[in-house]
Amino acid sequence: MKAISTAAAALILALAVPPCLAHEAPTHDHAELVPVPAYAPPFGEASAAASLQAAEAFLASFDEATRAKILFDLDASERAAWSNLPAGLVPRAGISVGEMSDVQRKLLFEFLASSLREDGYRRVMDVMAAEAFLNKARSSSERRKIAPEYYWISFYGIPSATTPWGWHFGGHHLGLNLSVEGNRVTSMSPSFIGTEPTMFVHGGVEYEALVDMHHAGYALYSALDAARRAQADAGRVHRDLRTGPGRDGFVPPAIGLVGAEMTANQKRLLMAAIDRWVSTQPSEDAVRRMAELEADLDRTYFAWTGISEANARAYMRIQGPTLIIELVSRGGSLGHYHTIYRNPTLEYGGLGP
Repeated sequence: MKAISTAAAALILALAVPPCLAHEAPTHDHAELVPVPAYAPPFGEASAAASLQAAEAFLASFDEATRAKILFDLDASERAAWSNLPAGLVPRAGISVGEMSDVQRKLLFEFLASSLREDGYRRVMDVMAAEAFLNKARSSSERRKIAPEYYWISFYGIPSATTPWGWHFGGHHLGLNLSVEGNRVTSMSPSFIGTEPTMFVHGGVEYEALVDMHHAGYALYSALDAARRAQADAGRVHRDLRTGPGRDGFVPPAIGLVGAEMTANQKRLLMAAIDRWVSTQPSEDAVRRMAELEADLDRTYFAWTGISEANARAYMRIQGPTLIIELVSRGGSLGHYHTIYRNPTLEYGGLGP
């Protein structure tokens, strides 16, 4: 239930109002949204401190009634109710890009740039560009609400340097969940990044979304000898992610080749594959997180099935004591990827199941 009231919340007052779905609000007329603004964090390098400044500027641009739709309790049920499905199939809480004024949209992208490393921001750009491509390419897009305007942002807890808070940004093929405490990013679990298509041209710009993630997994698989490949065989391409949206708290049995059985070069390639996901978040957390994962590398499993070709059907799982990464390439003429990053011990900053 959304009902925030605290003396520290000078930014907002009287937020005890019923949840409101952003779908119900009219959208603004805008110029083309894609390409989104170039990566330009206004408060210095992306970090929790920069994210806080950008969040306060963004929230201050709304009136009190609208802020009440964006801010939720830290442990609100809406926080775990995210989805990767199109907006026409699953309602979202918060406010959509399409509902914002041009100034507010600018502040949104400044917030994202302040909250994500450039690699992560670029992935958001690619996903939204793919959405713009599908909007033009498929007649069902209007009914299913497939367009770059249908991405929502919501905040959990009041952005603060002293108390925990978090944020969600997502829509079709995207669900980023970052948590902040003590003015540092503590977790980006769970976070979903997908795309359809993968390689395309929109507005004269060439895009290549998530292909590097596929190639990073195959690079490790191809570096294995025959015996290790047999151990790393994932068996089949799953229909979808086993730990995707709605699967909070589920930890599947580990499969594949364990890091303790890898050579030094293979471990290096495993870390490089993991970094494709970890590098989404600010460096202040990514560097720390990679060090934690390297310390656990001997207990981390890698499983793969598929070939090197982008868009070919493939499945990858990397799983350790505090890590689950999955990638599913569903194939098709355009390419269709789903991926997930989880730290099952620190979901939603420690508020998960």
